[in-house]
Parts: sequence; structure tokens; C-alpha cells
Amino acid sequence: MLFSDIALFIQTKDEQDFNLINKKIKFLSSDFNVTEKDFLALPNDSIVILDDFSLQNTKQNKTEFLKVINYYLRHHNITLFLVIHNIYSTGLMNEILIAPHVILAYSNLGYYILR
Repeated sequence: MLFSDIALFIQTKDEQDFNLINKKIKFLSSDFNVTEKDFLALPNDSIVILDDFSLQNTKQNKTEFLKVINYYLRHHNITLFLVIHNIYSTGLMNEILIAPHVILAYSNLGYYILR
């Protein structure tokens, strides 16, 4: 199994979307955010998936988000997947476009950005 020995945490509105992947999935509460405080509760060497991610666009939230993805995740060996359906509504358009670790797939907007 792909994630058999890795702690896998998912935040989603519909848990049924992920139930068949792995029975060891731990679902995160809807108020989990990309903040150091929230990530402190997770173990090192884990994978976090945030489905339908959107950042509440305030300077404080953006600063905290960047601190977590640029420092905390790397130092705690946590892999973060953000499932974003609308890149414009995330509040992170510039950060996502210049990130070296972004995958855009299967959307007209993704094609436009890659082009």
C-alpha cells in the first residue's frame, strides 16, 4: 500500500472521497489551518492533504502560511498537498506560481498557466 507506514492526515468536506484509500487515515477538523500551532499536533514524517484549500486572505494568515511551508514542513519532514480548484481564490496566486514544487493538472487554467 502506498502510505502503509506513513501517518496520513486529510481535511475534506466529504470523508467518503478518501475512505477507500487507506483505513489508517486520520481526518482533520474543518478548523485546521496552515499554521505552526495546528501542525505542532502532527507527528514528523507525515503527509497532510487539504482538500478544497483556500486561504483566508489576511496579511497575518499569509505570513503564517509562508512560515509553515518554507520552514516548518521541511524541518519536520511533513509533506503537504493542497488540492486547489480555483488558484485565484486562494490568495496565494504569486506564491503558487513561483513555487518550485507545484503540480497543476487537468484544468483549463492549469494549462493556461503552464503555457
